[in-house]
Amino acid sequence: MCGEKKLVEKGILGLENGWELIFDAIPDPIAIVDRDHRIVKMNKSFADKIGKFHDHMLGNVCYQTIDNLEDSPVNCPHTQLLKDGLEHSRKIYEKHLGGHFTINASPINDNEGNLIGSIYIAHDFTKRKEIEDELEKTLKEKDILMKEIYHRVKNNLMIISSLLSLQSRYIKDKDTKEIFRKSQNRAKSMALIHEKLYKSEDLKSINFAEYLKNLSNDLYTTYTTNQDLVKLFLDVDNIIFDIEISIPLGLILNELLTNSLKHAFPNNRKGEVKIELHKKNNGRYYLSVADNGIGLPKNLNPHKIDTLGMQLINSLTKQINGELTVNTDNGTEFIIKFNVED
Repeated sequence: MCGEKKLVEKGILGLENGWELIFDAIPDPIAIVDRDHRIVKMNKSFADKIGKFHDHMLGNVCYQTIDNLEDSPVNCPHTQLLKDGLEHSRKIYEKHLGGHFTINASPINDNEGNLIGSIYIAHDFTKRKEIEDELEKTLKEKDILMKEIYHRVKNNLMIISSLLSLQSRYIKDKDTKEIFRKSQNRAKSMALIHEKLYKSEDLKSINFAEYLKNLSNDLYTTYTTNQDLVKLFLDVDNIIFDIEISIPLGLILNELLTNSLKHAFPNNRKGEVKIELHKKNNGRYYLSVADNGIGLPKNLNPHKIDTLGMQLINSLTKQINGELTVNTDNGTEFIIKFNVED
């Protein structure tokens, strides 16, 4: 080991200018600056970056020579270091060095611990910055494209809804006309989600509480002829869902609320409909659409009802891995419990 150590010492470190060679071989620009901001020493990379001869720079004030300033910048790492003796760094665009740099100033102390200057290292991250800027530009373009897609989907769904509405005017049979009306509302419920996405900063997530309020009020206005008789109450947590949950859950809500408003209060019966959406302590979500209307037959199995609406509710509940139960103790309450993967 001793012989190997001597061979190493006789190598680069054994040369008279060994440390100079090492200093100049470092690709990052490095300068040693004293307390008066004078350049005591710099490596070849630093001199090459600013395009000036090494010897002509020594002894000059750094901010005057490099930045052509009369006073040191307040946010200069070396200036900050002189105040507290700690290491400082910052990212800058330095036109005299030709790019973006992370500037790091580390304190140099003498044998008694007195601060006598700093070693100033500039790490060039121009290429990385260019890649980041290009990536950011690409992401912005993607966001614009996604917004345009959501906007067009929303418009197309509204066109479908309008066509259904126009077509239904020529239908005399009430049951058939109601089928068109329900389809129209389903298209509108999906259009509303795409409108929320189009207007949102986050193109993947929706403030579902806000969406639920808008959809519920829209359906309430559509199906309630006398709002003094039937009241709508909402108890909803501020919850964010992505589009994969929002669309099926919105369609489920559309079906359940429509059924309550249409069928629970015949013959001017008074009552109320309440919608709840909460996240429980166990992490599961809880959606309830309840009314105190005429109710459903006891012991009704919601999974055996063969109407299109209930088929949709059952299918969409499975799609979000939820569980559907019905409570008929006081009117009708549909409860859906489900989990959302992070």
